[in-house]
Amino acid sequence: MRISKSTGWKMVFIRELKRMVSRPVYVIITIVLPFIFLLFFGTFMREGMPERLPIGIIDHDYSTLSRNFIRQIDATQQTKCVSYYQQFSEARSAMQEGHIYGFIEFPSHMQKDIMAGHQPKVHFYYNQSYLVAGSLTLKNLSTMFNTLSGGVNLETRLARGQNEKESMGQIQPISPEIHAIGNPYTNYSIYLVNILLPAMLELMILLTTVYSIGIELKKSSSPKWLRYAGGSFFQALVGKMLPYTIIYSSMAVLYDVFLYKFMEFPLNNSIIWIFLASVLLVLTAQAIGIIMIGAFPTLKDSMNFAGLYGILAFSYSGLIYPIEGMPIFLQGLSLAFPIRFFFKIYQCVAINSFTPVYSIPNYLYMLVFLALPIIIWKRLRNAAIELNYPKI
Repeated sequence: MRISKSTGWKMVFIRELKRMVSRPVYVIITIVLPFIFLLFFGTFMREGMPERLPIGIIDHDYSTLSRNFIRQIDATQQTKCVSYYQQFSEARSAMQEGHIYGFIEFPSHMQKDIMAGHQPKVHFYYNQSYLVAGSLTLKNLSTMFNTLSGGVNLETRLARGQNEKESMGQIQPISPEIHAIGNPYTNYSIYLVNILLPAMLELMILLTTVYSIGIELKKSSSPKWLRYAGGSFFQALVGKMLPYTIIYSSMAVLYDVFLYKFMEFPLNNSIIWIFLASVLLVLTAQAIGIIMIGAFPTLKDSMNFAGLYGILAFSYSGLIYPIEGMPIFLQGLSLAFPIRFFFKIYQCVAINSFTPVYSIPNYLYMLVFLALPIIIWKRLRNAAIELNYPKI
């Protein structure tokens, strides 16, 4: 059968669909795992922020004031007093074993010292090994103690005959008004899930691209693959990638609909701009996967490299650690990760409600990745035709 070079991609497309249906690994990595990611990341932080984090109490005072402090702390949304200890060593052991995230120690004679005008110290110990839990516990209890201290100070001043307005002016001469721009609910899910889901999808795309091409090379079936394309390597590559482009682009759009329509995450522009960024992320991940299998034709090596690259993308997105705080060399290295530009588009379009025109440079940067496979084009083509590479 003679196959035209201009329509060879259709034959490869059909061939790849048959391969996908006949091998469960393709179904798992293209459909099952992305759906699991959606269900997991869409529900694991349903409340938006961790709540009722367990803490312990060491009360050496046993006063009305210390009991009031404990009730107020227990009434907050983020912390809960779950255990009471007699000794510091007991509480420390419980925290080290992971039963509590921190504990508070009220000193002896705390109420008497306060009434006498002294300044007793209340010690709070927290486990910063758990970054989010430790930071939230510290923030919550610091705010609570400042409020309680202000209340005690106010009661003392009122008891001395000072009026309330004058007392508040001395207790808190400046009243701060804090506004969380873009995430007024301080919802961790809003900024975590919006990047974790695309980053996990990008990792799956990288592995799928590398595997689908690499298995042709490993099994020495690439000459047959090229014959289906009429001998055109471009047609062969387009036909092979197209089924995954359609599936993963549909999955990326589904993610966006789920996050912005179902979960009602903030979106201050048209969702079309997010759709465009998501589809570009799919295409750039495929382009990078082609580069990897071209640079390392051995399937094992390219899969390892794809996994490493995909994991590093989390760090270089700018979500976990600000890129501007990294050394200059590492800042430049962030340009090698399209997820970085996706994150900047998300910040601009969805969170900060800027005009989408300001994100055009980021869209263009992502388009640059689509041209990069030309770097290894000849090497990958020769590997597919001549099979001149290790097959381990």
